[in-house]
Amino acid sequence: MGGGLMQLVAYGAQDIYLTGNPQITFFKVVYRRHTNFAMEVIQQTINGTSVVATSATTGTVTISRNGDLVGRVYVRCDQDTSDGINGDKLITDVTLEIGGQQIDKHTSEWLQVYAELTTPASKADAYKYLTGGFSNELIPAADGATLTTYNPETLQQSVMVPLQFFFCRNPGLALPLIALQYHEVKLKFTWGTDVATKGTGVSRDGTTGGTPTVEVWADYYYLDTDERRRFAQVSHEYLIEQLQYQTEGTANTSYKLNFNHPVKELIWTTDNPHDTAEGSTVISQKVKLQLNGHDRFAQQDREYFQIRQPLDHHTSVPGFNIKEVDDPVMVAPIDTTVLTHNATVATTAAKLEATQITFHEDCVAAANATAGTAVRNGDILRIVVGGEDGDSIAAAEVMSHIVQIKSVSDDSNPVCVFATAIPAAQIFTKLVDDDGMNVTIIGRTQNPRSRCSQLLRDVNVYSFALKPEEHQPSGTCNFSRIDNAKLVLSASGLIQNIYAVNYNVLRIMSGMGGMAYSN
Repeated sequence: MGGGLMQLVAYGAQDIYLTGNPQITFFKVVYRRHTNFAMEVIQQTINGTSVVATSATTGTVTISRNGDLVGRVYVRCDQDTSDGINGDKLITDVTLEIGGQQIDKHTSEWLQVYAELTTPASKADAYKYLTGGFSNELIPAADGATLTTYNPETLQQSVMVPLQFFFCRNPGLALPLIALQYHEVKLKFTWGTDVATKGTGVSRDGTTGGTPTVEVWADYYYLDTDERRRFAQVSHEYLIEQLQYQTEGTANTSYKLNFNHPVKELIWTTDNPHDTAEGSTVISQKVKLQLNGHDRFAQQDREYFQIRQPLDHHTSVPGFNIKEVDDPVMVAPIDTTVLTHNATVATTAAKLEATQITFHEDCVAAANATAGTAVRNGDILRIVVGGEDGDSIAAAEVMSHIVQIKSVSDDSNPVCVFATAIPAAQIFTKLVDDDGMNVTIIGRTQNPRSRCSQLLRDVNVYSFALKPEEHQPSGTCNFSRIDNAKLVLSASGLIQNIYAVNYNVLRIMSGMGGMAYSN
């Protein structure tokens, strides 16, 4: 008897729960026929301003009735091959209205947060590229070179930012324009004011204004005759998702949550701990949720909300939440702002030793120092000698070395918190003066970066749902029935924005649409 047949006859009582009275087979494909339809992408007309300026401008799109239903919507602009366009800064906020009633509103930060949580790793780079988030696109052309088709600063031609309203993400929730004969569907945009960046190889931080012309494109669905007639004649009820949010920005020990409706998850953003004083942001503080004075769960530290919750309930963990990597990664772009530092020179020998080099976290407070970026534990540095004691040395004698540093304690000088981790050996054969050494950070282990956006904030999640990304409800908390809800911190901390994703019902009948439950 063959081994496979042996498995077949080894059949016991427990197998009844697995294969007794079978309902499917893996060896005969089953499919279902679908209704006939077609899709097309069509550009929309922007009323108001379609040029992003250095001051706030607005534009309104009335969704044209080119098709029977409308689905995905993208905002597009030409990429700037000189300064670069950061799509994350293209939209400040966008509001969805049906018949003059606000249905939903999304902000620039929310679009980045949603992308970080829901974009799988296999698509993260593509999404970041599509939205103009790659900082290396801004590396300048060769010195003296003219920007041409064959020598550009970036090969990207356009930037596209997808909207994330309920009908944009799920074709089963596509808005039936054919059933909204008497109500217009409008998108009201507030355009960003800092969509371009400096064209000198720096990251896309929105420090320089840009004025691109934007376009709005929508995907339409065309139905066949019978289904089209049904959509136009019958009433519709759609279970949809809405976003509620409140802007905070002031340090507190508790934050009142002014939300309504069945909420599937809470999300809040906090500042980068590397760039903000520790007392101002949420680092060591623990957080809990209180409902009507009762603890919804015990206090948890930030890894619970920033790592475990996204890991359990979302497609991806936001990249900025992961504070360290196993091996140093290249800083993109290379940070050249760190300048030395109080180097101690051996006077009895013409050499500089590793133990004689120190770096100051607070460069301004250090003697003979220039303000710059603080050196962190695990950084990879490039140290260049640029001059001797009293003399300059020839370019051929300049030496470059890469060393790894680690944190050390120095009670005698609390400002000095970093030193080289290589043995005390000769680095440079020339005696250098205090102003003759330049330090550049080229790699970091503590260099958090968002996966598919330019978001520079921590994303904290608490989900009431098992699978909050799915349209199928899998758990909610009805905040309409909660009188007093608060996020409570163990010590004062700074939360920037708090978001709540809730369910509501959109009713469409007699050619008009509106929400079943209001705020």
